[in-house]
Amino acid sequence: MMMKNLISKHKKWFGYAIFALVLTLALLYYRFPSDALRHYLEATAQKANPLLSLSIDHIKLQLPVGLRFERSKLVLRDEPEKAIFSSNSLLVKPLLASLFQGELGCSFNCRAYNGNLKGRIYLNRDRKGNSIETELQLSNIQLDDYDYLSDLIERDIGGSLNGTISYKGPCDLLMNGSGKANLTLSDGRVEIVLPLFTLNSIDFDKMEIEMLLQKKKVNVTRLELKGKKLRGTLSGTIGLKKEIRKSTLDLQGTIEPFPAFFKSIAGIHDTIRFFKKRLKQGTFSFVIHGTMAEPRIQFT
Repeated sequence: MMMKNLISKHKKWFGYAIFALVLTLALLYYRFPSDALRHYLEATAQKANPLLSLSIDHIKLQLPVGLRFERSKLVLRDEPEKAIFSSNSLLVKPLLASLFQGELGCSFNCRAYNGNLKGRIYLNRDRKGNSIETELQLSNIQLDDYDYLSDLIERDIGGSLNGTISYKGPCDLLMNGSGKANLTLSDGRVEIVLPLFTLNSIDFDKMEIEMLLQKKKVNVTRLELKGKKLRGTLSGTIGLKKEIRKSTLDLQGTIEPFPAFFKSIAGIHDTIRFFKKRLKQGTFSFVIHGTMAEPRIQFT
């Protein structure tokens, strides 16, 4: 009641205030310094990491509070044809409540690789340097369009990726942090390096993965794959190195081939005999050691 009387008493001044606010927002929207901010962010990114190059096609203000980045791309400076990440659009909004906790936080919603990524990210600076905490949700990310991932793991991989990823740790060396991922890759394929397989890749209907990152190790707690030709499982650890290809492998798994698998290798008698000799109750086991670049597979 008091607020109603106050507004009624000072109606003219409230009208001026609202008009001024609308005018300010309109001027800010139409006169937003897009190019200046774009050049500043690109220069800041280059200064932070001279090996990388950031390009942003356009930035515009998103009312009430937010920035929309149109057609952004992060590439290797010496190999500009290799995009580490590119997006059609990225909407960033500040999380004002995080400022009272001594953090810089924002939410984001990104359209990339014919899918969507959204989540929150918090930046903090302490005596040890800059740290980051993030939660990310992936929806229908098409890995066939993400060439850099195949280059990074040196394996051809495709499919539609969904799931969640969380991370907490330093910004400069992510493997020193901790995190977890629950991912599902549907209608996919992955290149294989098993020398006794006659297939260049495995096609599958669904692959489900649960992983934990801790103390420079990725613990693959569960990986299950099912396709028309086979079903497989995998678990174990990956010891991370700064150069991904040198990361060490300590994995074990099982494969259950279906009739369609044997049909696909019909006529290759040595391979068929190899599998049938090792089949135990319809499955056979294997271990993988070595590195990402040079894995060593042994059937048990």
